[in-house]
Amino acid sequence: MKKTIILFSVVLNTLLLYGQAKDTYELENFSIMSDIQSSITEARGWSMQDNGKWAYETNTIPYSDSRTNTSRQAGVKELGQDNFIAIELRKIMIDEVQYNVLVKKYKDGEYEFPLIYENWTSYNSLKFWVFKGEKLAELLPEKTQFNLMYLVDLDCFAASTIRNYERNVFIDPDMKLKSSSTGAVRGFDHYKGGYEEVIIRRIQDVKAAKRKSDGNLFMAIYPIMADDKEVVRFKFVDTYKNDNLVKIQGSPDNWKNLFESSFYEVDFTTYSGFIQDSKNYFIEVDKATTAYSSDYNYGILRYQIGDYVGALDAFNKAIAENPETDDFMIYSYRGNTKSKSGLYYEAIADFTKAIELKPTKVIDYSNWVKNYFNRGVAKFYLENLEGACEDWKKSYDLGYGSASEYLNEYCGQKTN
Repeated sequence: MKKTIILFSVVLNTLLLYGQAKDTYELENFSIMSDIQSSITEARGWSMQDNGKWAYETNTIPYSDSRTNTSRQAGVKELGQDNFIAIELRKIMIDEVQYNVLVKKYKDGEYEFPLIYENWTSYNSLKFWVFKGEKLAELLPEKTQFNLMYLVDLDCFAASTIRNYERNVFIDPDMKLKSSSTGAVRGFDHYKGGYEEVIIRRIQDVKAAKRKSDGNLFMAIYPIMADDKEVVRFKFVDTYKNDNLVKIQGSPDNWKNLFESSFYEVDFTTYSGFIQDSKNYFIEVDKATTAYSSDYNYGILRYQIGDYVGALDAFNKAIAENPETDDFMIYSYRGNTKSKSGLYYEAIADFTKAIELKPTKVIDYSNWVKNYFNRGVAKFYLENLEGACEDWKKSYDLGYGSASEYLNEYCGQKTN
C-alpha cells in the first residue's frame, strides 16, 4: 500500500482550515478545502512584438503592440495579455472523490468611466478550476518527453472568476448596504468570509445544480531541453465544456502554434515541483487491500482537507483493526490531528508512540524526526515550555533544521 510521504508539522499559529468555520450558511461535509499544496510565484512571460522581437516581463505576458503599449495607462499596462500573482493548487473532496482546485491570482482593474477610459482602479482578482486529482499525472507524466509539447484537458467540474477578491465588503444587518474599497457596488456576493469560502460555496452550488458551470481549462505544456538547460513553457487556455469545442481545441493541428507568439517559462524543477508536490497528496484508495489500509487512507484524505473530526474517526478505526501495527506514520497523523483539534495530552501520547516505532528505512527518517518537534508544539500549548524546548532541541539535533526558529524565539537557544 502506497502511503503519502508528507507529514505536516504543527506550527504555533495553527488554525483550523477556513472551510470548517460555520455561519448562517451551512457548509456540506465535502466542502472543506485544503491549504495551499503547491504554488508558482514567479515565471517569465514572453510575447512576440509587432517589430519581430521577443519581449518579456516577470509574471506578465506583455502586449504585442509596442505602439499601443506606450499609450496605455500605467495600471492597464501592468495587466499585459495575461498576468499572475500566484498560481496555486489546493485539494477538495466531492462525494469522496479527490479533486484539485487550481487558483490563478492576477492583477485586474476597471475604469470608472469605461466608455472614455478614465479613472482606472487597480485590484486583484482570481480564477479557479476544479478537476479530478488523476489529471495531475497528465500534467506531469512519469517520464518527461522534452522538446515535445502537449495539451491537457482538465475536464473541469467547476470553474469561475472572483473579481476583486481582496475587497472590503461591509454588510449592514438592517439596511443590507454594502460597499468596497473601489467604490464599485455591483455584483458583490453576500459573504463575510474570504475568497476560500466563496470558492467552496460555488462548488457546492454546482454540485446542487444551483449554479451552471460550463467553464473549462486546457493546460498547454512544452518541456524543452537545450544546452544542458531544462525549462517548461506553459499557457492557460481558458475555454468552455462543449464536445465539439473540446475536440477542435484538443486537435494538434489547432494548438501546435500555441507557443509561437506568447507563453510563460519556468525552470523544469519549478514546474515539476509544482505538480509533484500536489501529486504527493493524492491517495490511491482503490489499492487498499484491508479494512485497516482503507480506513488509514480515508483518514489521510480527511486530514489533508482539514476535516479533523473525520480524520480522527478513521485513524481510530484503523488502529483498532490493527493495534499491533509498527507504522509510526499513523500515530504521527493521529497525533497531528489531535493537536490541531486541541487535544494536546492525547496528541503527546501519539507522538511518543510514533517515536517508539523508530523506522528502519532511511527514507522514513526525516518524517519520524518531526514527531519530536510536533510533540514539543503540543507541550508548548500546555504551557510546558521546558518540555517543548527539550523536544525541539532533540528534533534539531537529529536534523530537523526548521526547529531552530522555535529554539531561538521561545527557548533562547541560538543555533546559528
